[in-house]
Amino acid sequence: MARIAIVDDSRLARTFTVSCLKKLGHDLVEIDPTGIFDVLKTLKENPPNVLLMDYLMPNCPGMSLVRTVREDALLKEAKIVVISAHRDDEIQDRLTHLGADAFLHKPFEPQSLVDLVQTLLPAQE
Repeated sequence: MARIAIVDDSRLARTFTVSCLKKLGHDLVEIDPTGIFDVLKTLKENPPNVLLMDYLMPNCPGMSLVRTVREDALLKEAKIVVISAHRDDEIQDRLTHLGADAFLHKPFEPQSLVDLVQTLLPAQE
């Protein structure tokens, strides 16, 4: 069973994401981003296989979170999916350069999220 962390400042978005992925049977961890250091502490306590994160969060900037996760020895192997309604090729290129593995634009269909997560997880998980 894989661990999937969901970091989003919107409780509704986190709840929706959990409901989309619940049927996969993985360990789903919701994180309310009160600040980047709190998010990192929670992620380090139980490192995820996949990190689903919103891009625009007031207390936890998306660029900073991607960069920090990739620089951390405990977290750097996690697959990072940036979820955002913000569509900007330059920002997406910068996030890819920093280490984001995939992008999902809001609004998205539940099956699109399920399919993406399944492609990012190793077959044995």
